[in-house]
Amino acid sequence: MSKGPFTFDIMGPIRTALNGAPLPLGGPQQCAVLTLLLIRAGESVPLHEISDLLWQDDPPATAANVIHHHISALRRMLEPDLGRRDAGRWLLRSSVGYRLDVDPGSVDLHVFRGLVERGRDRAARSDWEQAASLYREALTLRRGSVGTGSPQNVASTALFQAAESEYAKAVVEAAQIHHWIGHGHWMLPLLRLTAERYPLDEQLQAALVRALGAAGRQVEALDIYRRIRTTLSEELGIEPGDALRAAQTAVLRQSVRTDATADPEDTTPAPTAAAPHPHPAPAPAQLPPGLPVFVGRDEELARILALAAGASGPVIATMNGMAGIGKTALAVHAAHLLAERFPDGQLFVNLHGFDDSAAALAPADALSCLLECLGLPARNLPSTIPGLTGKYRSLLADRRVLIVLDNARDAQQVQPLLPSAPGCMALVTSRNVLEQLLVTHNAHPVSVPPFSVGEGRVVLERHIGPSRTAGQARAVEAIVESCRGVPIALAVAAARASLNPGRPLESIAGELRTAANSLDAFFSPDPDLDLRRALTCSYRVLDDATARLFRRLGEGADRRVRVEAAAALAGLPWRAAGSCWSAWSPSP
Repeated sequence: MSKGPFTFDIMGPIRTALNGAPLPLGGPQQCAVLTLLLIRAGESVPLHEISDLLWQDDPPATAANVIHHHISALRRMLEPDLGRRDAGRWLLRSSVGYRLDVDPGSVDLHVFRGLVERGRDRAARSDWEQAASLYREALTLRRGSVGTGSPQNVASTALFQAAESEYAKAVVEAAQIHHWIGHGHWMLPLLRLTAERYPLDEQLQAALVRALGAAGRQVEALDIYRRIRTTLSEELGIEPGDALRAAQTAVLRQSVRTDATADPEDTTPAPTAAAPHPHPAPAPAQLPPGLPVFVGRDEELARILALAAGASGPVIATMNGMAGIGKTALAVHAAHLLAERFPDGQLFVNLHGFDDSAAALAPADALSCLLECLGLPARNLPSTIPGLTGKYRSLLADRRVLIVLDNARDAQQVQPLLPSAPGCMALVTSRNVLEQLLVTHNAHPVSVPPFSVGEGRVVLERHIGPSRTAGQARAVEAIVESCRGVPIALAVAAARASLNPGRPLESIAGELRTAANSLDAFFSPDPDLDLRRALTCSYRVLDDATARLFRRLGEGADRRVRVEAAAALAGLPWRAAGSCWSAWSPSP
C-alpha cells in the first residue's frame, strides 16, 4: 500500500507503523493533530486550522505552545534519527503551518479514495464487475470512525465528519452497482449497519429499501420505508425525497408481480440465487445462540460485514482482545448476521487455547471434528495432518461455509483449519493478535476494545431492567466505571444485582469501590464468568519478557503508561517493550 517506510491507518483507531513495527502514539490531542495532517497529507495545514480543530472557537492562551509541543512529539516519533545527515524529513514547517510529506499510498483514507475513484471510472465505462470489486476492496479498509482516539469534540468536527460521509456515499454507490449486476443481497449486512448510523441519509435509506426488495423481503423493505418517513416527518418536518419514493415504488411493483418477468420500467436485473450444491449430508448449523444482551460493537461489526460483502476469495477475520472482552460474543453475533450468506453450513469449534480446564485442541482433532460435521464418516478419516487438511479443503471446495474458530492459542493451531475455497469465511478469536496469519493468509485483524461508559450503562440496564436502574444514575455509573468496560465484569456485577433484587445498587457500587484494583469483587463460581481465572490463563502463556514487564508495571498500571516508560522499567529497548505491550493487552 505504501511506497515509503510508514503506514498510517486512520479509518478507525489510529495506527502508525515504521517498516511494519508499530509506533507509540501520544494522547488524544496528539492523535487528532496527526489525523488532521494525514487527511491533508502533502498539503500545508495552517496553525489556525489545527487550533480550530482542537478547541473550535475557544482556544486557550497557550494554544500555540500546545500545538508546537504536539508537533515536536510527532516529529520525534516520525524522525527518530533526525541528527543523522541522511535522515528522512517527513513533518515539515511551511510559511503558514505544517505539512506531513508522506506518500498518500501509505494512508488508508487516501487508498480508500483512490479505489473509489477507480471504481467510479470503471462504472462510467460500464465495467460493472470490476467496479464492484474495487468498491468492495475500498470498503474493507474501514475499521471504525475516522478520528477514533481523538477527543470527542474533535471527532465530531466537520472535517472528520466529511471523511466519514465519504464512506457512507461509497456504500450507496457500491450497493447500486451490486444491484445492477444482480448481487445486491451481498451488500445487505453492510447497508443495514451504515443506515443505522445515518438514519436521516435518504440516499442510504433508499439503497437499503431497494436491496431488501431485490432480496425478496418486500414486507421488511416497506416497513423500513414507513419508519424512515415517520422519522423524517417528526425530526425534520419533511416528506421523503425522490430517491426514497422511487425505492418504495420499485418494491411495491415487485410485491404485486404474478410472474417472473422483470418490470418493463425497471432496468435493474434481479438477483439470481446460486443453485444449491447436492451434498449428501445436511448443512451443519453449529453456531451457539447469541447473547440475549448484545450491545455496541457497531464499528467492529461493520468491519466484519464489509469483509464478507467484499469477498472475492476466502476471507479470514481475526478478533483479538483481552480475556473477557467479548470476542466470542462478537464472533457469534456476526456469524448469525452472516449465516444466510453461507447456505452450505456454519461450523463452530472451541480450540481451548486459553482454558485451564481443557487442553488446547490439537489441529488433527479439530480437523477430524470438522470433517465429521461436513458429513465424512469417522471410519474414512485420513490418519495424517496433510491428509486431513487435504480432505477438509476438498470438501469445502464447492461450498459456501462459515467457520468460527474460537479461543485460538496461536497461528500454528489455526492454520490447518482455515478454508481455501473462495466462497468460505473464517472468524477466529484469540487473546493474541496472530500476526502470522496477517502475512500468510491475508487475515484481517479486528481489535475488540472495552465498552465505553455509555455502552456499559446499557448493558447493566438490559440485564437488570430499567425499573431497577431508574433514579440510580450515580450508582450505575460507579458500577460501570469499576468494571472498566470489561463485559465479563459487567455480567458478574449484573448477576449479583439480579440475585439480590432488594439490595440497593449503591451497595454493590460500594463493594466494587472497596475492592479497587483487585479482582476479588469479580469472583464467580461459574468458571466462564470468573475474571481472575480468565486473566490467570492469559498470564500463564506469556513469554518471559512479557510476563516480567507485566509484573514490573504493578497493580496500578494501565494502557496510559507510555511505551518508553515501560521499556525503561523493564530494561528493554522501546521497540521490544512495544511488542511485549501488544502481547499483554492487544486491544486499543
